[in-house]
Amino acid sequence: MATRALFLLLAAGLACGVIGAPVDELQPSAARLLVTAVVAVLAPLFWPGCAGTPAATVVRIVAWSVVAAAVAALLLLLVPGSAPQPPVRVAAACAMLLCLLLPVHALAGVLGSGAGPSGAEPAPAQSLHGTAIAFGLAGWLALPLWLGPVAELVSAHHPAAIDAVVGASPLTHLALASGNDWLRIQWFYQHSNLAALQVRYPGPAAAAWFYAALAATLVALGVLAIRHRRTRGGPHTLDPAKEYTA
Repeated sequence: MATRALFLLLAAGLACGVIGAPVDELQPSAARLLVTAVVAVLAPLFWPGCAGTPAATVVRIVAWSVVAAAVAALLLLLVPGSAPQPPVRVAAACAMLLCLLLPVHALAGVLGSGAGPSGAEPAPAQSLHGTAIAFGLAGWLALPLWLGPVAELVSAHHPAAIDAVVGASPLTHLALASGNDWLRIQWFYQHSNLAALQVRYPGPAAAAWFYAALAATLVALGVLAIRHRRTRGGPHTLDPAKEYTA
């Protein structure tokens, strides 16, 4: 897992540079938002896969989520920025990132539960699941960008639509924990129609409780899937003697 953490650290640093907004050129709150969002999308790509038992898989879900949040904190604290990062603010941003990553990796555990005969997840399936989740999470983060115009259209009859679209995005939750008004960042102000509208952000506590409940539900589903597979005795195989006599 240490090797995966190192690769995640390098990939997150390179991704921030490719985006065109190096951490050292951003205001502290914007840097916290950028790093936590990038790590959230990249972490599933390095998902270590399900373990052989439900308990070990749960431990792996929690451990990899904590490691990924620690990678984000390390990147924020070690890279020189436009101003020093307050440790309390970094801790708050990474705590919300952890809340987001727990259900994300729990979903990876559900998809990979019992994929192999021993309960462990084969490497090809592990890579496929991580990639699919990363793309899905990127789309979820960008929800206000691609669904914002629709929300504005229906807001005349459904005033809560705009707040719902913004509040449903993990980007909003990471921004709240980072202390950043992300809709007022120059890039979003130029590319998002919602930036010019009145928006009420949800409370960070509500977001954290939502992720906690979602993670618990997904972990339970994964454990049940592994146990159900073992109860059925794994994939059906023919008895060679019976197959020969047939």
